[in-house]
Formats: sequence, structure tokens, C-alpha cells
Amino acid sequence: MSAIISVINITAPLLLITLGALVSEYTGRLAMFLESIINAGAFLCYALTILTKSAVLGSLSSVVVCMCVIFAAERTASRSGANMFLLSLAMNLLLGALVTFFSVMIFNTRGVLYSDDFYFRPAAARTATSIACYALSAVLVIMLRRTRWGLAFRITGSGKDVLNANGISSAAYKCASWVIAAGCGAFAGCVLCLRLSSFVPGLSSGRGWTALAAVYLGRRHPVWVIAAVLIFAVAEYLSSHIQNIGIFSAVPSSVLLSMPYLLALVLLILFGNKGAAEK
Repeated sequence: MSAIISVINITAPLLLITLGALVSEYTGRLAMFLESIINAGAFLCYALTILTKSAVLGSLSSVVVCMCVIFAAERTASRSGANMFLLSLAMNLLLGALVTFFSVMIFNTRGVLYSDDFYFRPAAARTATSIACYALSAVLVIMLRRTRWGLAFRITGSGKDVLNANGISSAAYKCASWVIAAGCGAFAGCVLCLRLSSFVPGLSSGRGWTALAAVYLGRRHPVWVIAAVLIFAVAEYLSSHIQNIGIFSAVPSSVLLSMPYLLALVLLILFGNKGAAEK
């Protein structure tokens, strides 16, 4: 039972990140900045929670700031005709550098940040954050499958001319998809930070890239995307606990911890082309 609960808790933030990536993929602008936006969201959550003395206010403020940054970058780049794929990659690098810069400027360190004012009971933090992630994920799935907005998002990448012909701005949906992805990534970063009761550089640990892999492995369909996320969550759980099993005790921990990423690579090699063909 404890293993199932652990997998459920691991799945929660990864699912939210992946659904954010799915929204952006539907519009033809995959959010390559997710890895760094998770770290940025976590850092801002820590800093703003210390400032406001409220984890809820700190988390919400972190998400809003990250969404505003991505919105401003997207609007500026769109108006200048920049390559959005390169912008997304550039934002990934820039956000990572900004986190380090502000960590040194505010806290005089680029290492782990912790404080007595930023402590939460582990069990309560995992439960509360998992519920929040699953609630937001459910809202996203319902929006994508049951609303006119969701339909517009789903056809923006492949049928933007249809939207434009009906007086609906495809550019607005492209921008909104990045903002939604940023919000999902930032909130997941807050979740990871609150669960640790500290900010650790590189907190995302590849979850942004794993989310992108899950989108393609799930062939852009929410049900299969959720299944892919669950597979990665199980792999992450096993990578953390498999060393306790006798036959794996001699395997270096670094190899075991890389299991989710090795699994993503293998699955993309085996099934990635099929997902791309169906796009």
C-alpha cells in the first residue's frame, strides 16, 4: 500500500507538467522551457513564502510571476517574428541562469536554501500538494475534451486557418498554451519545493524533459499521456527503492537513479516514430 501511495504522489506533479506540455503541443509550440520553469517556480515559491509568511500566497505568486514572464517573452518574440522554437530553448537557459543569479543576490548562495520559516510536515505536504495537482489536472483534461476552448487548442496547430476564418485568433491560443504550460510547470516546482521544505538547485531533475517524452509516447491523447506518466512514475519509484532488493544492491545508485531517463529513451526509440506519424 505504501508503494502505491508513493507512486500516486510521484505521479501528481509530473502529470500536471505533462498536461501543460500537451496543451502547448496541440498548438504547435512545444514548451521546451519546462525544465527551467519548474526550477524557477520552486525558487520563487521559497523566496516569496519566506517574504509573505504564507505557503499558499508564495505558491500563487510564484505561478503568476512565471506565467507573466513567459507571456511577456512570447508576445515580444511574436511581434518581432522570432523563431519560437529557439526562443523556448533560450528561455530554458535564461531562467536557469536567473535562478542562480537571484539566489546569490538574495540569499548569498547558489546552493540549497532552507529556513525554519519554510518547514512543512512531509506527509501533510505530500497529501495536500497531490490533491491540488490532481484537481488542476482534472480541470485541464475537462477543458481540453469538453469545452470550445479545448477544441480550439486542439486544432490550433493543425487547423489555425479554420480558427482565423471564424474570427478566432490562433495566435492568442498559441500564446495561451505557453502561459498554461508555464503555470503548470511553476506550480509543480512549488509542489516539489514544499515537499522538501527547501529549495535545491536542479530540483526538477529532468521532469520537464520526461513530460515532453510522455506527450509523444501518449500520442497526444490525454488517456495515453496519463498512462505514459504513470509508467515514468513507477520507474522513478523503483529507481529510488530497487537498491534495497538483494540482486540490485551491487548496482551503483547513479545507474539506478537514471532508470526513468533510460526508460524514456528506450520508449522513444521504440514508439516515438509511431506517435510522430499520428500527429
